[in-house]
Amino acid sequence: MGLSVNFLGDKLLELPEEDSVHSKPLWSYADCHAQILGSPDTYPLNQNSDVKIDNYSTEEYAKFREDKNINRTVLVQPEHHGTNNTCLLDAISSLNTNPGEDKTFQIKGIIKIESNLEDEKLESLSNLGVVGAKFEMRRGFSGLSWDEADRLAWRINDFGWTVELYLDGSDIHEVENKINSWPGWLVFPHLGQFQRTVTTQQRGFTSLTRLIDRDKAWVKISAPYIVSPHDNLDDQEVTEIITALVKWAPERLVWGTNWPHLEKEGDGDTAIDEELLELMNKWVPNEANRKLIMCENANILYNFTV
Repeated sequence: MGLSVNFLGDKLLELPEEDSVHSKPLWSYADCHAQILGSPDTYPLNQNSDVKIDNYSTEEYAKFREDKNINRTVLVQPEHHGTNNTCLLDAISSLNTNPGEDKTFQIKGIIKIESNLEDEKLESLSNLGVVGAKFEMRRGFSGLSWDEADRLAWRINDFGWTVELYLDGSDIHEVENKINSWPGWLVFPHLGQFQRTVTTQQRGFTSLTRLIDRDKAWVKISAPYIVSPHDNLDDQEVTEIITALVKWAPERLVWGTNWPHLEKEGDGDTAIDEELLELMNKWVPNEANRKLIMCENANILYNFTV
């Protein structure tokens, strides 16, 4: 615990516990972005997926989230399993059935689906804990057409789902009016995934802030290395985006571990999780805002039970 001298200079004052950078929060986390892979024998991977999955299982995540004091989780369908969501759904069922020591643990899922999936199937997925659909709109990735996305956004809204929008943040201004016309909330993972230009001084970032102001968009503080031009955790340009978002609207941000870091160079380096937690103290120095982002906002966005 740190010490400081008061203005009279005659007495040492202990800093409040909540102001200590290394103090453990008095609240539990909500991890709004984690991914799980299963054995290829049971859950086939995409043809282009050669990732090793030994340490990315449901059991490993259960250990991870207990160690990190996470009691609410949103699993996101990894690209490695395409639109076959069986592994994610089985993980939700397993973690719900075996919550460990924390009996209050809750878990939900964001899946990737075909645009023509029947309403009966969407309803059954809702009953299994699904709360959103992943819209892959990045160039060069296998996903939806914009016409398909338009129709699907309206259909999933009937079930109270969010749209998890995978789009280069530098392109948001080009589709701002279109996505603003969709019903319900949009969630931008990984800080908006600004790729071509990593700066707040661009039209895409201005569009993002407008969508936030219209109560249309949420942003996940997750996987800063995806946005970093150098694959870094602590990148000055990325820090500027994070701090601008925190200053703009902390009530519209959520936090995610992106465990087990499938997109990080080095293939799933889980040793970075402690560093990312420490960086949250730097990016969001205000304790009340950190609690909003890492704990409370998830209850609103994903309708967790308080």
